[in-house]
Amino acid sequence: MKVGTFMMPLHPPEKDRTQTFEEDTECIVLADELGFSEAWIGQHHTAAWEPIPSNDIFIANLLPQTKNIRLGTGVTIITQHHPANVAVRLAYLDHLAKGRLNVGFGQGGVPTDWGLFELPDPGTQGLMTLEAIDIVLKLWQEEAPFEFKGDYWNVKIDRKVPELGLGELLRPYQQPHPPIAMSIVKEESMAASTSGQRGFIPISINLAPAHKVKRQWELYCEGAAEGGQPEPDRSIWRISRSIFVDESDEAAREHALNGPFAGSLMYLRGMLAIAGMLDLPKQDDKMPDEAVDAEYIIDNIAIVGSVDTVTQKIQDLYDVTGGFGTVLMIAHDWDDKTKMRRSMELMAKEVIPQLP
Repeated sequence: MKVGTFMMPLHPPEKDRTQTFEEDTECIVLADELGFSEAWIGQHHTAAWEPIPSNDIFIANLLPQTKNIRLGTGVTIITQHHPANVAVRLAYLDHLAKGRLNVGFGQGGVPTDWGLFELPDPGTQGLMTLEAIDIVLKLWQEEAPFEFKGDYWNVKIDRKVPELGLGELLRPYQQPHPPIAMSIVKEESMAASTSGQRGFIPISINLAPAHKVKRQWELYCEGAAEGGQPEPDRSIWRISRSIFVDESDEAAREHALNGPFAGSLMYLRGMLAIAGMLDLPKQDDKMPDEAVDAEYIIDNIAIVGSVDTVTQKIQDLYDVTGGFGTVLMIAHDWDDKTKMRRSMELMAKEVIPQLP
């Protein structure tokens, strides 16, 4: 099993923004030094808990400070950008990364972002996302002249002037394109089916219980069969989890419950409530909504404890889901830098080596 990190990021709104950006950078540099295989960086425009509005710029900042870790947009919220702009910016970033880039696509789930960009209902945004992905992939492969007429965008280069180099779009460093991922949130997820149909990397959310995450893989495999893809290898599957490792179970739980680790989980709970998805974190859908509190999430979905406890909980997740290739450690706020750095070190050096 590999370990990576998924950085939304998650910071208390009152915390100094410059400090959070510096700590986010330090976190990824440390992950690289510890041998984390990859880091996925989120993107939001109006979410104070998740204050990175431009993950491609953040990744460009990380490239000269890291050596081996693969860096991914997690995700590029493609409905909030013109797909032609997405295509050339990511192609350029892939060259700067010399192929150390992964790309995640999604539509985003922040309602105030939707208003900022005057976006339609979530269902329509889903259709826009699929169309935009198709356009990006075509722009990475087609030769001008061309025109792609969609329901939401019309993209064309009507002529090519080879002697002047006009009409040529920058293509990615990795051919035919960087590895592409989609985030999967719901238990009965259309994104899981779609990513399976297209052979994209599946990344499962950190707030779904193990049995619901297992269903996501089933849908992914069904989608792969429908799309004529080869039988999926479980090693491509990423499952994200909020993880904190300390010297004892008691110390780990105390820290998680009494600080921004718990605060961020309640923020995410609030986002699920707004979306009408508060059933997602419930082990039993008959649970009352008020039972889904920080203590419940920390004890039942997050992975918090000593090295032995965290190792066993990840093994249990592996067994229930049937197996996966990479566990993505959610990047929580460094309210105690020493403890958070130590948590990552214990994860990389003592937990992961014990896992399959």
